[in-house]
Amino acid sequence: MMYVYHAGGPLSRKTGGPGLQGPDARRCAAALFMRAVFRYELSKHTPMGITQKEIAEALKLPLITVSRALNNSGYVSKAMKTRILDYAHDVRYVPLKASQVLKRNKTRKIAVFSSSLPRYFWNDIHTGIVIGAEQIQPLNYQVNYHRIAEGNSDLYLERLEEEIRDGLEAVAFVNQWIYRMDRIISRITAAGIPFVTLNVDAPESRRLCYIGPDYHAGGRLAAEFIGKTMLFKGRARVLVLTTRPGSRADPRAPDINALRYDGFREVMEKHFPAITHETVDITKGMRSPAAERQIAELLAARRGGFDAAYMIPAYNSQFIRALEKAPDGRRIVVLHDLDSSSNHYLEKNLLTGVVYQNPILQGYYAVKILENLLESGHPPGVRQINIVHSLILNENKDIYKNHYLFANMQT
Repeated sequence: MMYVYHAGGPLSRKTGGPGLQGPDARRCAAALFMRAVFRYELSKHTPMGITQKEIAEALKLPLITVSRALNNSGYVSKAMKTRILDYAHDVRYVPLKASQVLKRNKTRKIAVFSSSLPRYFWNDIHTGIVIGAEQIQPLNYQVNYHRIAEGNSDLYLERLEEEIRDGLEAVAFVNQWIYRMDRIISRITAAGIPFVTLNVDAPESRRLCYIGPDYHAGGRLAAEFIGKTMLFKGRARVLVLTTRPGSRADPRAPDINALRYDGFREVMEKHFPAITHETVDITKGMRSPAAERQIAELLAARRGGFDAAYMIPAYNSQFIRALEKAPDGRRIVVLHDLDSSSNHYLEKNLLTGVVYQNPILQGYYAVKILENLLESGHPPGVRQINIVHSLILNENKDIYKNHYLFANMQT
């Protein structure tokens, strides 16, 4: 599935159908507040408001000479031009965007690639991309978002080739082991296209920046919450549900579920050694109707012999439905990432807490970082932008209502 945003209209499916509509579309406006967050973060690394006049004064040169060097128009000696450009680079001079648009008179193209599941997560990534795309649309940018079917590396490469032929200038992608990321990254690198990683990092690549969570830290946060809630309970036990990928298209890509578990285990062993945990694997695929049945069987086999359950991979809906049908009593339940049903289950106390990584902010940052890169000509001032996790409980579950509030303020 591909979504396009350009000067001619809203982000929509390339097939001609509509993009997100109804509550999901209105929720897109929630990320408008990310504008201020992004500007604040960027301002910590980038001096703002440097003008050509200030550069000329600092270098004690005529303004016309500085203007010619920076705009590549008119004669300036090679040595003088180098001096001016080096200084402009050092002070992170950014040309006035409106004048740059008039000068280049073309559409700049950015692409974002991810998988398609779980849909609720990538819908939120899509929301952030929408807001970023709306902001840069007046500057003649087109943003294409591709959700590639799980494991279909051929389709991934085909869509990437289409983008390259169409004049792609910058790209963000999720480094997911289910694709041949070695081939994908090699093709982007060979084409000379600058790129950032989104949500899952590829630190060994030539990526300019990583935008996303620290998955190890997410597991640590889950362990701290579970451990503290059961601190005074004797012989407490935790059931940890995860996956063990059997066939990895690219074994070098990070396994985020393993990173979460490692963080969880470290905190439990160090700070809560009296609490034991058992790890079980879900072998059915996320699309499989048998996944919920397998989860229910794993729970039933323990006959309620656990005080907390921690779901690491994104089987949220299947997990909660299985818990809802379980005959045994209440327990602490923690999982990752909010979906549309989270509020309901938090209120019913079937779900105790959610470790939230703010995918809206991740999608927004990806677009804005790439736009800033293309406009300034400079890589980001930091190599990693970590989105700090939040812990969502029943009392602060109304984060989704905040989304609707922002949406209504825009209508």
